[in-house]
Amino acid sequence: MSAGHHSRRDVKGSTTLVGDGDSTVGRLRGWLGRSARGVTIQDVVVGRRFCAVVLSDGAMGVANISPDGCGEPLPEVRDHVPPPGTPAGDGLASLGSHERGAIGLATANALANRSVREGGRWDERLIGGDLLEAIELRSDDHLGMVGCFQPLVDLIRQRVKRLTIFERAARQAPGLLPDSRAFEVLPDCSIALITATALINGTIDALLSAAADCREVVVLGPSTPLAPEVFGGSPRATLLCGVVATDRAGLLCAVAAGGGTRDFQPFVAKVNVRVPEVHGSSRGDVT
Repeated sequence: MSAGHHSRRDVKGSTTLVGDGDSTVGRLRGWLGRSARGVTIQDVVVGRRFCAVVLSDGAMGVANISPDGCGEPLPEVRDHVPPPGTPAGDGLASLGSHERGAIGLATANALANRSVREGGRWDERLIGGDLLEAIELRSDDHLGMVGCFQPLVDLIRQRVKRLTIFERAARQAPGLLPDSRAFEVLPDCSIALITATALINGTIDALLSAAADCREVVVLGPSTPLAPEVFGGSPRATLLCGVVATDRAGLLCAVAAGGGTRDFQPFVAKVNVRVPEVHGSSRGDVT
């Protein structure tokens, strides 16, 4: 289905049951469970905005500790830090818990967001660079942005017909709507950008369903698990944009110091990975 012509879908009920094995979260836990075998959590650092999980094999992942990605962090996260030696599978299982979901997602990212495969070669699926280098924006696009990606706002507005931003902690600003409106408006968008914190707050599947007819559906942010196999089902994303730690010690210090996405830049590589097409999909032409 081409952009600008969409069939409406029922997206009532904006919260998914994140423990459901058929959900995106359930598939993520199941897919990464094999990688978690024999691996333990070596360290967990909780900063003011993000948490980081370091595994016994040296891998590291981060996740936003605010359930909406831009509001107040959950103080409960600090009360549910797993001790060293906890099996990585247990950390992964906490994805779906309100209090421990961020630690679960950081564990998932430590397992999934690796720059090399066994054998030491760069994973050829990973495309380096910024999001806007990985997707095509058109002058007639209506882009829906779920979450706070302020550095992208002006760049996107210059290139599309309309930009609508949905934010849980909604502020009065041009083009900004409460996040609850996303389920109503995304079916009329041609591109959807969805914060990966939707994996924590339980809205990911409803948001992906609402964006089902968009030409591009992008899950993005440092919290994004680079696991295209998980997002290839229904509902589906077309592109995952996340980070891979290149300087783990530096990134850990940045998290501990209360840093955010911009502070991570010297210590990570921005990477994108395409989600494979699903035969019979009605989605429009994916660039």
